[in-house]
Order: sequence, then C-alpha cells, then structure tokens
Amino acid sequence: MSTQFIIILFAIVYFGFIIYTRRKGNFEEFSVAGRSLGTFLIFASVAASYIGPAMTLGLSREGFANGTYVNSFSVLTAFAMGFVGIVLAPIVRKKFRASFSIGDVMGGPESHNHKNVKIATGIISIWLMSSVTIALTYAGGELINNAFGFPKFWSIAIITSIVVLYSSFGGIRATIHTDAFQLIVFTILVPLLAIFIIQDNGFNWSAFQESSVLKTTTAKESQNLSSIVGLAMFWIFGAGFDAPVINRILASRDTKVARTSIILAGIFMSSWAVLMVFIGNAGAFLHPELIVNDQVLLNIAEAHLPTALYGLFMVALIGVVMSSADSTLNTASIVFSEDVVGGIWKETSQASKLKLAKGFTISLGILAIFIASYLTSILHAIMTVVNIYIPMMIPVVILSILNKKHYWQSAIVSMVTGLISFLIFEYLKSESLPSTFIAVVFGFIAYWVCDQVINNKKVLNT
Repeated sequence: MSTQFIIILFAIVYFGFIIYTRRKGNFEEFSVAGRSLGTFLIFASVAASYIGPAMTLGLSREGFANGTYVNSFSVLTAFAMGFVGIVLAPIVRKKFRASFSIGDVMGGPESHNHKNVKIATGIISIWLMSSVTIALTYAGGELINNAFGFPKFWSIAIITSIVVLYSSFGGIRATIHTDAFQLIVFTILVPLLAIFIIQDNGFNWSAFQESSVLKTTTAKESQNLSSIVGLAMFWIFGAGFDAPVINRILASRDTKVARTSIILAGIFMSSWAVLMVFIGNAGAFLHPELIVNDQVLLNIAEAHLPTALYGLFMVALIGVVMSSADSTLNTASIVFSEDVVGGIWKETSQASKLKLAKGFTISLGILAIFIASYLTSILHAIMTVVNIYIPMMIPVVILSILNKKHYWQSAIVSMVTGLISFLIFEYLKSESLPSTFIAVVFGFIAYWVCDQVINNKKVLNT
C-alpha cells in the first residue's frame, strides 16, 4: 500500500471525525467550547499543539546536528508548565471565568480593565499566532512535498487550505478533539521509530554514545552566554504563557482540570523533546550522509520503518502539523474578533464576532500560503518570533493574573519597554548580554516603576 494512498484514506476518515466532533453554537462554543472540557482533552490539546513541527522536525534536526545539547534546556518546560498549572491556571479559570481570550484576561474588568491593554494584547498575540501559523504551513508543505512530490507552493497551499477549512468549520471543540486523536496516533508511532532505530544492525550503543558526546561537546563549546540564556528563556516561556494555553484553560471544566492537564502537558512535552532529539542524534550516527535540514526526520523514518508504517508515520506527522496550525489559526481568529474588534467596538455582538473569527481564519490562511514558501527552518523561525514575544508579554501576563490592583498604563509601559529593550540589546549583539532575559527584567521593572509613580500621585492627590 503506497504512502500516498494511506494519506488520502486517512484524510477521508479524518474529515469524518471533524464533522462528527463539530457542534453548532455561538461564539462561546467556538472560542471556549462552552467551558466544559475534561482533563484528557485539555492535556492532549496543549501537548499536541506544542509537539508540532518545531518539536518534531525541528528538534530531530537539532539532535542530528548538535547531539543532546538541547536536552539540557528542554526539561525547563516541565518546570515552567508546572508553575503555570499549579499557580496560574487555577486563578485564570476561577478569576476569569467569563473571559474568552488572552485579551480578556489582561485587559478585561478583572485585571487592567482598559481597551488599550486589550487591543495591544490582541495585536501582539495575533502577530505571534500569525507568524507561527506561517511557519507551520511551511512545515506542512515540506511534508506534502516529501509524500507527493508537488511543488513547494502547491504543497503549502494544499495543507493550508485543509486546515483553514476545518478550523473555520469546527471551532475550538473540533480542534481539541482532533488534537487528542492526533496525539494518540503520534505517541504510538514515534516511540516505534525509536525502537526500530535501536534494533538496526548498524546501531551500537557504545559507539553511539561516543559519537553523541563528541557532537554535544562541540555544540556546547560553540555557544556563548547570550545564546545559552536565550535558549533557556525559550524553553521556560515558550509554552504556557500564550493565547492558545490560556484559551484551553478557559475551556476547561473547572480549576482541577485546568491545573492537572497543564502539569501533565509540561511533563509530556519535556519527555517528547528528549525522544525527538534522540531520534535525530541516532539518525546522524547511522546516516551521516544525510543533509541537515527539516526533512531529516522523514529521511530517518523512511530508512527504518516498513512501508505501511512509514505511510502511517507521514499521516501522523501531517496530522500533528495540521493540529498545531489549526490551534494557532483558531486562537488568532478568537483574539482578532474578541480583543481587537471587540476592544475597539464594545457593542459588537457575539454573532458578529463569530463571523469575523471565521473570516479572519480564511484571510490568515491565504496570507500564510504566500509567505511560507520563503522560509528555510521551522525551529529557527518559531524561536525568533517567540524570543520577541516573550519580553513584550510575559511580565504583563503574569502580573495580570497575580496582581490584585492594576493600572493599564503599567501594562502598556511594560510592553513597550520589553520590545525596545530587546531590539536594543539584540542590535548590540553582545555575547554576554542575553537580549531576551534582559528585556524581560526591564519589562518587570518598568511595570513596577509605573505602578509606584501612579500610587505616589494618588497619595499626593489625597
């Protein structure tokens, strides 16, 4: 049975599943699934969203090129998600129980209570989600190109059109159900690939470990303080503090579900990173002739999996890419209609927001098709965008949730300070000044200073 036939057959079953899981409803159903989802679905959706191309194609490429170097940082995701699950998620689910988006959490009546914060949050989040969507469509195009041999542009167009169709058709409930389905399939097939690699006649643990240590040591020696701290910041703040995770927390049934599912997702994601790096690293040991690019994982899988399993592997990988792209598309559309349009025109009805969300999904998909063909590395593209996002948003996200008293001016000042600080230190390109870390610190300081200034003015006025 050919790979192409398996992919087409799966696509038919896949769309049947999407239609089955779809529910008609209002904007609340489209954006937060009626706030009714349980632990497994929230966990699976968060995990599937983040083990997309960057943590599959990207990490296997990283393992192929640099050994286990990145594993020293991937464990940080479990600690970060543990903090989000234990501390932030229960507060978000309880305190912001009437919210629909990250803009509601940061700029709604329970926090900064100002449209400027809501709109700014919406614009920054849309920029992040749109950029990630474009990177994901590039990765999806790589897979379609590998499976069918279509030109790059048309490969991207095909997979993006499919994702846009079911994202606008089903809303977040269909997204989360398909996330869970894809996670189950992929978590069976990828460990199988690792087993097949280990059982290869050319694989020897002692020789592999020597090769791995040498490659990892070389990678470590080539890094400076700035890049090390930057990687650590990416793994700490690259998951759990953004719009998709907040939307899933808001869609959870209660605080217990929100807490447990996020903690489990963090543990899973860290373990997954180690597995993908191992596959790439082992692939480099067995196939040093391969070219270092985002198709390394596909080449390794094709060399070690039987034809039928390789077809299923390709199907699962395409599904994971679609899952991540669907998640970012869905989140971007919700943020656009709720935070940007809803922030500017408060009188916008729920029915209008639903139409706007679906329209934005289609528009972003079309834009992604034309831009994605210019990318060359999925992991590098996503890391670049996330490293800019972190200093603008992380201080304000955390303080929006934890603070009891909020001033909207502090939020805006923190966002602007974070962005300007990052750009300045990135421009300086210092090996000892990690841009992202310094910009995050400046963002927190700017927020605190602005709070003190406003508090002092209030004391003087009284």
